[in-house]
Amino acid sequence: MLIVLLIILMAAILLIGGERTAKSLVTLGFNSLLLLCTIFAINRGLHPLLCTLTACILISLVTLFYQNEVNIKSKLAFAAVLLVIALMLPVIFHLVSLSNIQGFPVDQLAIQDSNGYSRNIHRNMVYIQISVVLMVFIGAIIDTALAVASALYEVHLNNPGLSRGRLFQSGIHMGRDILSSTINTLFFIYIAEYLTLFIQFMNDSTFAQMINSKQFCQEFLSITLSGAGCILIIPVAALLGALLYGREHR
Repeated sequence: MLIVLLIILMAAILLIGGERTAKSLVTLGFNSLLLLCTIFAINRGLHPLLCTLTACILISLVTLFYQNEVNIKSKLAFAAVLLVIALMLPVIFHLVSLSNIQGFPVDQLAIQDSNGYSRNIHRNMVYIQISVVLMVFIGAIIDTALAVASALYEVHLNNPGLSRGRLFQSGIHMGRDILSSTINTLFFIYIAEYLTLFIQFMNDSTFAQMINSKQFCQEFLSITLSGAGCILIIPVAALLGALLYGREHR
């Protein structure tokens, strides 16, 4: 049944979306393969951060340059993504290390020694948790960077006489509209994914116990840092766009 539903979904996507949507499916499959290879590489003993950063860069390259083709907009978005990752990586490392949210949550009943699982996977769990946050982070900022870069490029084409300062202001204004929908999307994904967990907390825990539980803090910090990345990448992409498009016009 699942295979039949998958075939129907892919057929409907290809019929409605055409070639561009077919590229999206190929990109999704390739990115899934990259994530799987990352997991295997970490399991083989390679450094989790090195593997994750490599995967994030490759995912950005495939998503921006294959799915959206090689052009000035995708190049600008890729540069903005790399810059934001470089700026946010020390913050992510510090917050994850300081919050002690690494490892398996206590209330995750399936992964217990009594159930035949081992909680010790012989890997640095701090690095593993940072890798998880980076994976959530990269998925959120790529779309925002490309949206700002594309919108700002259209403004430049229709108003080639705008100064770099005006282009930057236009990028910020458009980024605000994009940000509102992006933050709402992240919020509702988080609420929908952990709806049953919130119901369990309401029945079995106090509010203080909920906000101090490891499982809640792990996901809340991931979503919060992703939102911070979406906020930061707007002025970064707007600034790079103003500099790049202005230079091209001159």
